[in-house]
Amino acid sequence: MRAKTLGVFLITLFALFTAFYWITDENRRDTAYENLQEELIEYGMIVFGPPSNEYPAVANCAQCHGANGEGGQVGDSGRQAPNLHGRQIVDKLKVNPEYVNLVIRFGGVVVSGDVTSPMPAWSDEVGGSLTKEQVDAVTALVESWAAETAEQPVEDIPDTVEAGQQVYSSSGCGGCHGADLAGTDIAPSLLNIGNQPVTGADLPTPLSAEDQLVADYEADPRAMLEKWIRDSATNYNDGTATGMQPFPEGTISESALRALITFLLDQKQ
Repeated sequence: MRAKTLGVFLITLFALFTAFYWITDENRRDTAYENLQEELIEYGMIVFGPPSNEYPAVANCAQCHGANGEGGQVGDSGRQAPNLHGRQIVDKLKVNPEYVNLVIRFGGVVVSGDVTSPMPAWSDEVGGSLTKEQVDAVTALVESWAAETAEQPVEDIPDTVEAGQQVYSSSGCGGCHGADLAGTDIAPSLLNIGNQPVTGADLPTPLSAEDQLVADYEADPRAMLEKWIRDSATNYNDGTATGMQPFPEGTISESALRALITFLLDQKQ
């Protein structure tokens, strides 16, 4: 009888333990995932760089993007690496949750189609120097910055030259046109755009509607630049790519675009 009672007690105890484990299993998994993410982000910061005495062999993304991912100039190329805390990354991730990972693995060509992009392919599966684990770690770091940005309220950008200059830097315009707006081998100078518009002669590919672009600029420079920045291919080249990346409202807000154009129109030589 005692053995039977003990058996019932043990079965009941086991059942209660199983129920408790099942009820708390989701929390346990969530905690384990959070711990893993923290470890990935810490490792991502090491890989991101800059190098240190303790960790000299890293990717050193900080060399171009800045020690904290705030953006910076790409060597002496005149091109600018984007701010990795910018809202444009948040918006890209909404469209494609794999966006950051793909850019790190396969390079800047994923963003712009520019095969000469200074952002290299880092994955060792395509000849880069980072393992899958290292790519995942940097991905986790950049996505954590995006998550922080997403929690911040979206504020209207003031329509000032200074605010527009910040938009220019944070939206990656300098990646093609140069940090100093002087142009690069893939995009024209913007230093005199306040006096005359970009023409087909300045671009890698001639425009089918160059005359319309010039006429639009003469009629209303601000409206012409808005059409060009939003979608130059549709508005001025019969839908054929111009080399200018489109910036729909999902990637740059109306107030940000307004400030950016104010900044650009202030460029007069």
